[in-house]
Amino acid sequence: MGEQTRTGEPAARRPDPEAPRSGQSGLTRRRLLTLGAVGAVAAGGAYAVSRGPGLASLPQLAGLGEPPPPELRIDPQPVDRSALQARRRIGAAAHVYEVTARPATYYVTEPFGARLDRWLALHRRHVGQVPDEVRSYGAWVRGSATSWHSSGEAIDIARLRADGRDLTSLRYDLWRDAPAPELRRRLALYWRTAAGLHHEFADVLTYLFDAAHSNHIHVDLGRFGPERPRLIRRSDAQVQAVQAMCRHVWGRTDVEITGDFDDVTREATTHILEQAGSPGELGDSREAWQAFMVATMERA
Repeated sequence: MGEQTRTGEPAARRPDPEAPRSGQSGLTRRRLLTLGAVGAVAAGGAYAVSRGPGLASLPQLAGLGEPPPPELRIDPQPVDRSALQARRRIGAAAHVYEVTARPATYYVTEPFGARLDRWLALHRRHVGQVPDEVRSYGAWVRGSATSWHSSGEAIDIARLRADGRDLTSLRYDLWRDAPAPELRRRLALYWRTAAGLHHEFADVLTYLFDAAHSNHIHVDLGRFGPERPRLIRRSDAQVQAVQAMCRHVWGRTDVEITGDFDDVTREATTHILEQAGSPGELGDSREAWQAFMVATMERA
């Protein structure tokens, strides 16, 4: 996904002269997020919210099947903490700082906070876990225009816990050397949890990205802003994650984790979508992407 910064995130993307920037349409980064806070939740998550009573149903909206919007290709805009929403929960779960194991306030934009709440609701519904705390290494930090943390649009998630024990640990650094049966169990839970994050966030960085992410999963809104994710075939992070889900959740050991969306990966994901009742290919639409992620979350 490109050059890495000191924070472990990909460096700010260089402008593409052929891609429209948000300013050309009279929209700022902040206005894009404001407009998308409700619209993206309604239009982007149609597949997941239509399944079961766990989430409120939404009307079918005109344009849902239209071609997905292009990547925004915009840079982070650092803001002061006072411009952000102070939060102590993600959904119904307390937010706990991983370093101290104590409840802590974190600071994010209102749309980003709403997206986190929505992710945890999806996790509860489709993975079946009900965490009472989400541990992270934090969200906003004072920084430069190379970090989505500095704009209040990123967080580093470490664990989901309930009743004083881990439900899902994203601390790959702590269990990567576990015995084979335990490692298989933890990897399956890790990637089912990652599927929910990939459902909601376009940029999701795991231990496959680099060693700096071996103790957490980083998520941000950098690639699409308020829009829902879709497959970007050139994204190593997305493709590697899909391949890891195929191997560790679906048992498709013929799929190699290369970052290349090759024929084997395409065949495996298409077969999984068919099993989920969503014919088509993973790269066809946002709806196909969502269907794959929901099916992966539900795969026990």
